[in-house]
Amino acid sequence: MRVDTINPLCLADGDIAGWRTLLAADPALTSPYLTPDWARLVARHRADVRVAVWRRDDGAATGFLAVQGSSPHAAMPVGGPVCDYQAVVGRRDLDASLALKALGVVRIDLPAGLRDNAVGECLLTEDVGHVVRFADGWDGWCAERQAAGSKVVARGRKRMSRLVRDHRMGAVTFEPFSTDPAAFEKMLAWKRDQMRRTGVTDIFEHAWIDGVVRGSFAASPSDPQFGSAMFVLRLNGQPLAVLFCLRAHKALHAWFVAHDPAHADYSPGVILFTETIKAAASAGFTEMDLGPGEYSFKESLATYNRPIGSGFIGRPGLSSAFKAAQFQMRALVESLPVGRAKQWPAKAMRRLDIARGLAAPQYRAA
Repeated sequence: MRVDTINPLCLADGDIAGWRTLLAADPALTSPYLTPDWARLVARHRADVRVAVWRRDDGAATGFLAVQGSSPHAAMPVGGPVCDYQAVVGRRDLDASLALKALGVVRIDLPAGLRDNAVGECLLTEDVGHVVRFADGWDGWCAERQAAGSKVVARGRKRMSRLVRDHRMGAVTFEPFSTDPAAFEKMLAWKRDQMRRTGVTDIFEHAWIDGVVRGSFAASPSDPQFGSAMFVLRLNGQPLAVLFCLRAHKALHAWFVAHDPAHADYSPGVILFTETIKAAASAGFTEMDLGPGEYSFKESLATYNRPIGSGFIGRPGLSSAFKAAQFQMRALVESLPVGRAKQWPAKAMRRLDIARGLAAPQYRAA
């Protein structure tokens, strides 16, 4: 077994086909972030994206892990901080540490690695991603939510009824799988305004992220392998709320959602998500991943918790020792009766990951 590295834009057709075959063989890998298409999209906007490829002696590829970063100290998952999951696409018994020497780094950080994966033994915390599964259709999902005691479906219907009642007949519409560029731009404007109001870093100020998001929107809607899906709730023809997802085969991943703050009292997010699930189920999709995060709204929608955790793949060195010390301090604080202060180390580590991920070398096309 050996591990090679390559720019994902230079992958041979056979390797891309092999990557897709490995994805299809493992139900745990149903995320757009783990596709070769995601790695290639990010590589078009960052010069430091590489893929570690595990190969048998005959040259056949048996595993893939895409990363970004030009530092010899540490690499990050490809697309960080706007990718929710990381994993080796391949057998779960692959030695993930073999990628370190091939990539020339001391460690590879995993903010949200999949636990049921080759990187699982490298994870030092426990968390979940919230997944809405509706393989049995809209009615099946509604019945499951009702049996679980969730009132999210009833809340969505109530909010929609109120919105319709307060406006003229036909004023409220829902547009699934929209390709409207004006709605896309409105969503970005709302999202950036929200970031400014809440003091969150405006990630769209960084050209590579703006390019990746716009590139996903521009992807062909007829390509079943990868692309985007946008859902728009409209009032009098104008966007009221927009949900922008990534998609891979029959799986959606909710990426960005925003709404008109002037109509926040209607809870447009509740309406938008329930209508999206109904439309996606009708179109043959089987799940929508909401990503990690302790949000009651996600829990009210989700039917499955995807096991994940944060950690790193590392070899001996100061960089790995420093990262391990961060996790040790985090575990110590989280074990103490210190109230909200328990969250501070995790938040600080997350901010550092975001700052590192946002920085990118100047892109030079090959």
